[in-house]
Amino acid sequence: MVYVRFWRRFRILPHVFLNVSKRSVSFSFISRFITMTLGRYGIRLTSGLKGTGLSFTELIRRNKK
Repeated sequence: MVYVRFWRRFRILPHVFLNVSKRSVSFSFISRFITMTLGRYGIRLTSGLKGTGLSFTELIRRNKK
């Protein structure tokens, strides 16, 4: 089975990106140690140790009304 995945990242300002995929649009704010992504499913916080491949991701889901 073959899956096609599409996404594109556009720089809006330094450290601020617009992410576009075939299902949704999100914004990423990138600092030296943490990345915060605001998207369709909530807020995703990602932190990692560069060069090691180790990272931690937490998803804070939005309340659906």
